[in-house]
Amino acid sequence: MRPRTRVPESVEWLLDEQDHVITRAQARSRGLTDDGIGSLVDSGRWHRLSPGVYSSGLPGWRQFARAGVLIAGPGATLGGAAAAHLMGLAEAPRPIDVWSTDRSKVRRRAGRFWRFRRGMRSAIGSPPHTSAEEAILDLCAEGTTDGIAHWLSEALHHRRTTVERLAAAIDASPKLPRRGLIAETLQVVGGGSHSPMEVRFQKSVEVPHGLPTPSRQESYSRGTSSDMGHDAYKLLVELDGRLGHRGPGEVRDARRDADHLAAGYATLRFCWSDVVDRPCETASKIATVLQARGWTGTLKPCPRCRVVGGPGS
Repeated sequence: MRPRTRVPESVEWLLDEQDHVITRAQARSRGLTDDGIGSLVDSGRWHRLSPGVYSSGLPGWRQFARAGVLIAGPGATLGGAAAAHLMGLAEAPRPIDVWSTDRSKVRRRAGRFWRFRRGMRSAIGSPPHTSAEEAILDLCAEGTTDGIAHWLSEALHHRRTTVERLAAAIDASPKLPRRGLIAETLQVVGGGSHSPMEVRFQKSVEVPHGLPTPSRQESYSRGTSSDMGHDAYKLLVELDGRLGHRGPGEVRDARRDADHLAAGYATLRFCWSDVVDRPCETASKIATVLQARGWTGTLKPCPRCRVVGGPGS
């Protein structure tokens, strides 16, 4: 029987510093031999996470995250959803995004646990991860319109960053994919201003489809104002730019809609992606309700409608 391998104090210290994860090279430089490492693995005291990377104890997500950084080498950092998870903004993702400037580590794309990406990113905290601004913008760059709004809203709602810091990060990233949409969405979800959404609505939904011009920001119940109102047809249109219309906000909106319905006004609610991604469908829905309530006009096709086959197709 092999004698029980003694782990040097310097190795124990490094394990404590690195979420109980260590590389073979680090262990050897602190006095462990290859036979000693093999004995620790064979006895179940250490677990192999990847060739030459081990955890002391049963590994969890954090151990695999740390292992990814160690595999990628000096300067590597966790990014995207992994960084967002460490900030309390997302569930633990898999694969785990690891940013590195080392071309060879990026090419390896090691296993199902990690996604190695080439690029320079900031490194803060332990395990090292990108700043809130970099993490959120990386996620937005790969997201849908709703995904962009979600990540911006989550970061602002949980106070992990501010509108000003995100705006500065966008300004400093001229090559950011979907940069214009991300900046526009930030205006919508941050600060409570609906003006960018209203401008988009007029340019993409209302005017090109020939919808009647509504009144704007009028009150139809005590203490409230509605984004748009078609008084002659008893129809209100609300633009919900934020994703924060859950919980108390959702209850408040439901009560207001019920008050308006009791007064004879129907309410249609549209989110940011309805205006950005589906303007023709949104226009068609509004026109259908207007016509059911007496509007004699006709919905006009816009150039986008001709591409997709017409409103409501």
